[in-house]
Amino acid sequence: MKAEESERLTLMEMGTVRIDGNGPVRHLVLNRPEVHNAVNGQLVAELHEAISSLDSDPAVRVVILRGEGKSFCSGADLRQDRVSSLDAMLGSKQGAKMYDSLLHLTPITIALCHGYMIGGGAVLPAACDFRIGSRSIKLTLNEVSIGFNLTWNSIPVLVNLVGPHRAKEMLILGRTYELDELDDYGFFTSKVDNDEDLVEAGLSLAEEVIKQPPVPVAVSKASINAQSMPLGRALQHMDHVAVGYMGKSESSRTARNTYFSDEPRVWTED
Repeated sequence: MKAEESERLTLMEMGTVRIDGNGPVRHLVLNRPEVHNAVNGQLVAELHEAISSLDSDPAVRVVILRGEGKSFCSGADLRQDRVSSLDAMLGSKQGAKMYDSLLHLTPITIALCHGYMIGGGAVLPAACDFRIGSRSIKLTLNEVSIGFNLTWNSIPVLVNLVGPHRAKEMLILGRTYELDELDDYGFFTSKVDNDEDLVEAGLSLAEEVIKQPPVPVAVSKASINAQSMPLGRALQHMDHVAVGYMGKSESSRTARNTYFSDEPRVWTED
């Protein structure tokens, strides 16, 4: 990121996220750089609060979502304590509310993607209207590989972005992808070679949006979302039920324990 970026006005700062900028363009920043912006319950709650604040301000036309430090977002914080099935289901619901609020935010959203993008960190940009990627990207959807389902009701969003064939490949196989391959899949609106160029590219795209009349832009976004994901919300409960079950599954426990190992995986009957 460029040096002048740090000089922007900070409008809201919480423990894990902040809002920078003034005028019609605001920066929504994931701010846990010491852990590559890993997701915990606090980040989900504060991100939801920040999104709601931005959605209530009619002066905001564009929100630029980005991660502080070396990565956009490294997914779930593995240092979090294990929780009960009920707590896991409640956490899934909170995540889905946050994700839904980002997906349907009235201003146009632009995700600036760099470094590690793992799990939730891979699908947060998918909820945005535009994505700009840097050469440093390493994107992995590893939920299945560690014995869980992809939550936040994000599968319909992923399918709309890359199609069902690529979505199955990315999620079921758990491979790691770099910039050019993701660009071939249609994941990105545009790309840059260096992380330092992301903010400038995002602001340039934001300026294009601002030149367009506000109400037709907002209506067009809402109409396209409604047409492309008519059943998305109806499927949310399956995410919550599944994550509660998988927290107790022996096969899921085996998957988590062997994810970083080369030892053979032996599955049990759950």
